Order: sequence, then C-alpha cells, then structure tokens
Amino acid sequence: MKILFRIAALVACVVVLTLPALAQEQENYDADARNAEDAPPMIPHVVGDDVNGKACLACHETGLKGAPVTPHPTRLNCTQCHVRSNMGAKTSGKKARTKQ
Repeated sequence: MKILFRIAALVACVVVLTLPALAQEQENYDADARNAEDAPPMIPHVVGDDVNGKACLACHETGLKGAPVTPHPTRLNCTQCHVRSNMGAKTSGKKARTKQ
C-alpha cells in the first residue's frame, strides 16, 4: 500500500513540474509561427466573429480606405490563414472601444 502511495505522489510531482513547461512551449510556438518566413500577414484591425470574406473584399478588392488589395479575391475564408493581431481582437460585430 505504501508503494502505491509513493508512486501516486511521484506521478503528481512530475505532472505539477511539467505543466508550466508545456504551457510555455505552446506560447513560444504560437509566437514563432507568426514570425515564420512567408507567413500570411496579420489582420491589423478589428474583425467581428460574424464577418465573412465578402465583407473583407468590400475594402480589400479595390483598396478602399488604403486597404491592401488582395492577391487572391476568390478565397473567402480569410481568417483560415490570416490571424487577428491584438488590435484585431474578436468582437461580436461591434466596434471595440479604446481607452484614452
């Protein structure tokens, strides 16, 4: 019985010690993935969760308001490749407020 208790305590210690390392590894991977060569650019503005590619093309197809013209206007699932930056945080279609 004492052996089972010792094994359980040892396993618990190993798990507790490895969890922070695993979390740090995931954070580093996410940061490194965005800095990868030839990675798609990040979305530098607020994008609602309900927005689809047609809404993105309203500006990005013609360069309206200085938006870069997309090289692939037939692809409509923009957030499949392009991720939101801190400025492009998820919203429910409402404009995000900024603190002043």
